[in-house]
Amino acid sequence: MVGNLLSQTLRLIMNDMVQTICLILTKSINRQQRFQREAAAAALSEFVRYSGGFDSLLEQMVEALCRHVSDESPTVRGLCLRGLVQIPSIHIHQYATQVLSVILALLDDLDESVQLTAVSCLLTILKSSSKDAVEPILLNLSVRLRNLQVSMNVKMRRNAFAAFGALSNFGVGSQREAFLEQIHAMLPRLILHIYDDDLSVRQACRNTLKQVAPFMEIGVYGIFNSHCFNSDHRSDYETFVRDLTRQFVQHFPSRIDSYMGSTIQAFEAPWPIIQANAIYFSSSILCLCDDQHILSLFYTQVFGLLVVKLSQSADAIVRATCSSSLGWLLKSINSHSWRSTRLERVESFRWGYESESTKK
Repeated sequence: MVGNLLSQTLRLIMNDMVQTICLILTKSINRQQRFQREAAAAALSEFVRYSGGFDSLLEQMVEALCRHVSDESPTVRGLCLRGLVQIPSIHIHQYATQVLSVILALLDDLDESVQLTAVSCLLTILKSSSKDAVEPILLNLSVRLRNLQVSMNVKMRRNAFAAFGALSNFGVGSQREAFLEQIHAMLPRLILHIYDDDLSVRQACRNTLKQVAPFMEIGVYGIFNSHCFNSDHRSDYETFVRDLTRQFVQHFPSRIDSYMGSTIQAFEAPWPIIQANAIYFSSSILCLCDDQHILSLFYTQVFGLLVVKLSQSADAIVRATCSSSLGWLLKSINSHSWRSTRLERVESFRWGYESESTKK
């Protein structure tokens, strides 16, 4: 009994101390000196997790943190955001909309460290957010994440791809068609970065591709469970790209021109491996597509770019991919020409036969 009484007394003392400290920190974050605000934000962001039993205190702390996510100091902005995602789980639903709006704003922050914090916090908050909180800003989040997927920062790329996959849990109902458009806009980049230089980015892209696959409603599950999809060998990646391209050509013919446009842009990506991936993916589309409109739009352009890349690129993987792709394109265009000529002959024969039949 004495032990229980002592435990209760200590708990009351600790609770009172926590309240006092949190109140002091909430006021200190308003100090004029930058280093004072940074110190207060660092401490306050940690104490938020202990405020679950004090509703009014938590409200004050959240208000203070939200107010300072626009602080001139990137350190304060990042720390305040970290604090907001530390809100106890029993209260997070109450503040989810507010926290998500802060994250959305900071995904556009001019400081890369703040952007990275925002992406990391988005991954955290999405695990405990409701559809009602995410749905109003779903498309805005999608667009901002797409912009961050080409960051030179490996952690940023990985988290931006992973967060897009997490958003797929909310792209349902009235948002389904709009979110599907975001998927198609991002799909070429996702395919290119499945063979990123960084292994963690590769895995994030694989996971995200599996998460968005149900929206596309085509038979790709076998491809995503294949050895080639999960392999880190270049030849397996190329096999995966060919298999997936066949599905795209068959099921998404109206999307091919936008896929090609996005992929050609990646010819100038800052990573040689992504340039090589873009070269192979675009060549696969042209070789496997029978659409004369697509071929007339892109064949000459891609062929010319590959010739330039082959002669000017300093990277062996780019030159090697250009060489093999040029051979593939030449072979395929001869095949396309042969099939086109054969079809013209068949049509000519059919019309001639029908004309003779009419005369009789």
